[in-house]
Amino acid sequence: KRSMFSFSHHCTGDYKPNKTFLQDEEYSRALDIFVKGCADVILRDGTTREVLILKRIVHPQPDWWFMGGRMRAGETPQQAAAKNVKREAGMDIAPERFRAVCTASYLWSMRKQAPSDNGTADIVVVQSADISGPERDVASKYWDTREYGGAMWVQPQALIDDTQYHPALRRAALHLCMRDKWDELKAAVDAAKDDATIAGLAREIAQIEKQSGALEGSSW
Repeated sequence: KRSMFSFSHHCTGDYKPNKTFLQDEEYSRALDIFVKGCADVILRDGTTREVLILKRIVHPQPDWWFMGGRMRAGETPQQAAAKNVKREAGMDIAPERFRAVCTASYLWSMRKQAPSDNGTADIVVVQSADISGPERDVASKYWDTREYGGAMWVQPQALIDDTQYHPALRRAALHLCMRDKWDELKAAVDAAKDDATIAGLAREIAQIEKQSGALEGSSW
């Protein structure tokens, strides 16, 4: 579904993905100077609208977070999201089911790879996928215990309101709510709803965007 909440992916020429693998020392040096591209994912129960968050046990964020991970050259954001969900939750979700939520820049003082206190930096595309009840059962039971120590389903508003959660997590939840409201606005316009209805939805979007702006650039 194309909208203002989408990622534009352009391929110039006949790009052929490679299978280059960096050894630990080489990868560590790369982390010192390069910004990684990552695809993080919010899985949402299509019925209850609850979202899945996971308790990470490794750096750079040993706390509640999304599932996700690195993108590889040649992947679209949606393909990377599908790969990461397969690896971390054991689920096969078609790339076209992922929708854009937001983008963000992360700078971490610590990282998993040695030397851990050299930190790392990411540019992240956050996406979401609405899942069924049986898919929720899989996601609730299967997650990578090498990286996560627990899982929890919560309403997005609970993330937004609770300052114990990382600002980036709360901001993503806000953008998920804003995207839903944007979908309502588009549907109202397509259905030729009255101006008062359309103006009310636009006002709600502006209010959510204002909340999001208060979290942008915040330290943790």
